[in-house]
Amino acid sequence: MQNRILIFFGFILLLFISPIVVATLDSNATLLASTNTSTEQELVPTTQQEDLAIAEKIESNQLVYSTNSDTRDTPLDNTKEIVPRNALILFTHSHEAFKPIVKSKDGKTAVYDSTSNIMSFNETIKNYFTLNSITADFLEFNTMDEMAKTNRKFSEAYNIVRPALESQINNKKYDIIIDLHRDSANREITTLNYQNETYGKLYFVVGEEHSNYLANKSYAQKMSTQLNELIPGISRGVISKKGDHVDGVYNQDLAENMVLIELGGIDNTEEEINRTLSVLSKAISTILQETLPTENVN
Repeated sequence: MQNRILIFFGFILLLFISPIVVATLDSNATLLASTNTSTEQELVPTTQQEDLAIAEKIESNQLVYSTNSDTRDTPLDNTKEIVPRNALILFTHSHEAFKPIVKSKDGKTAVYDSTSNIMSFNETIKNYFTLNSITADFLEFNTMDEMAKTNRKFSEAYNIVRPALESQINNKKYDIIIDLHRDSANREITTLNYQNETYGKLYFVVGEEHSNYLANKSYAQKMSTQLNELIPGISRGVISKKGDHVDGVYNQDLAENMVLIELGGIDNTEEEINRTLSVLSKAISTILQETLPTENVN
């Protein structure tokens, strides 16, 4: 009789606690599924996550090429002393624009724009240069705004920016001076597909109508070679210009370490230009660290 009573109460107790056990198991399963889903979502790259990754790598002195490329996250050679360098960047044709960027930001198709243009990459350039121990200064002069104010011709752009450029480099010594432009060629010419990612190709222009142009040309060729060692085919090489219908000097007579770079083309996207800028900053850093004296130049 006593055994029957115990079995009866045991059965009642089992009926009472079984819903609790089931609910607990369901809750744990839901939590596990939620955790797995959350982990999967965290692995999906987003703009915010990429920005955070860039910020983290600024602290660790690493370069981010892109989100998927095998060449990303390449650190500077920590076995050598890394000497901070100074760069000056100007935009002689300051309103040169990329059609996809203008379309997404302003809703229009244009290759020149007063707001969404090549100057919009200032912050990106500064970040990538910082990753590679280069301090980037930007010439505070909007050439095409000045041209519009004074009713000057497009062909006069280099003459218009020259006084401001000359004053800047007389007041501070720079390890490299870059005049950054956007090429007018179409996507087929200006785009590189490398390891399942696309980049805006670039090339260098050297004016041969001044006495010391060979120094500028040698410097540009060295940089072009370094770029192609990092990402094969990203540089289209060095083009020399002289004669009618070209400037022929491009203010390069002011400094042997001045280069004119055509970055991407009218059809390249913001992401493609960002990837190219990351590679360019690494190439410049490598050259500056290898070729300049170890003492910092202020």
